[in-house]
Amino acid sequence: MTRAALLIAAVLGTWISAAASVAAEKAADRPNLIVILSDDAGYNDFTMHGGETATPRIDALAESGVRCTNGYVSGCVCSPSRAGLLTGRYQQRFGHEYNIPPAYSEVNGLPLTETLFPAMLKEAGYRTIALGKWHLGYAPKFHPLDRGFTDYYGFLQGQRSYFPLEKPTRLNQILRDRDPVRPEKFDYMTDHLADEAAKYIADSKDKPFFIYLAFNATHGPNHATEADLATTGGKKVPAMTIALDRAVGKVMDALQENDLTDNTIVFFLNDNGGTPAHDNRPLHGFKGSCWEGGTRVPFVVSWPAKLPKGKVYDEPVIALDIASTCLAAAGVEPSGQPLDGVDLTPYLSGKEAKDPHEALFWKMGSNWSVRSGDYKLVGGHKEQDGKLQLFNLSKDIAEAHDIAAEHPEVVKRLHDGYKTWVKTHQATLWAPKKGKKASDD
Repeated sequence: MTRAALLIAAVLGTWISAAASVAAEKAADRPNLIVILSDDAGYNDFTMHGGETATPRIDALAESGVRCTNGYVSGCVCSPSRAGLLTGRYQQRFGHEYNIPPAYSEVNGLPLTETLFPAMLKEAGYRTIALGKWHLGYAPKFHPLDRGFTDYYGFLQGQRSYFPLEKPTRLNQILRDRDPVRPEKFDYMTDHLADEAAKYIADSKDKPFFIYLAFNATHGPNHATEADLATTGGKKVPAMTIALDRAVGKVMDALQENDLTDNTIVFFLNDNGGTPAHDNRPLHGFKGSCWEGGTRVPFVVSWPAKLPKGKVYDEPVIALDIASTCLAAAGVEPSGQPLDGVDLTPYLSGKEAKDPHEALFWKMGSNWSVRSGDYKLVGGHKEQDGKLQLFNLSKDIAEAHDIAAEHPEVVKRLHDGYKTWVKTHQATLWAPKKGKKASDD
């Protein structure tokens, strides 16, 4: 090789090395992202909302960041709520209004026309890990690894035993990526999923990662460990909640042990309102309704490097915002269909003073509601006898005092907004079987 060629090679080598170094530094600067999703928990099941069951690790997570007192999900049952969270779009826009029927189907699943935001993160170099309950389709084409995740450990069905199964079905069996885990060897599902998350965190220190940790706790069946039951005097839901809190602690400990706490965004929320077996006070209604009790959930965002600690944020936010927030933090431009959420970072940090949303909407079957500012309009529930009811949630979180007659102009404005939103929907792709509630899994 000539001297000139050697000089060019040396210059190119230096340039490539410098570029690689800059790229590596840029990747290291991008935050890790974790969404911790509990299942069917009640609004008052946690001490941060005044609940009686001690949840110190979840409380500590809230203290490390921002607790959103008006946090919502886009669906009042499990599968639609997850579809909205992972797409960042109202699930009615693509026909995913009800829970997927609990039977294998090549058709029923989160439509392939939708791009999940983990897929966008994956394209940008993130390791994307899904753990726990999937509930977005059972055929191979709906599998997490075909929807933008690099790794999966969990089960596809909407519920399963918290203890090992000798003969699991292909819907509730545990999968490592695509392979069934045989035999099932673990003590208790909630702890086990947290342990798996901790392993992935320790194994992913050298590149940014996104973890979607979808616990089945505290969804039925009401299985709890003997030790946790002893703590609660035999009360199952509180015992399951204690395990959930312990599991959240394991995840946070893993971040601390790997020196990843400061630059990791952690969301904690529930997938829908609590069931009647849970403590949903002071909210009206439960899972399956569009009352506050069906859609308003515990909602925490922690990012020590960028967000204040111990802040309480009272403006309405929604799980649809998680996609936009994660993508913005990662420096990734959204692809595919327009998102319905917003980047919450400027709002939670105090840089942006206005409300994140002009209005939020909910619908499942005949039940619907819309919130704008402090006002919420509710319609379609059987107990309403065909009436539209209006509530001021800043004064009446329990939706106990209908003020529709006093504010007809607000009723009209919100109802018109709801009717305009409904026009953007696609026909529902499946519906509950006859005689079965829409909220059943």
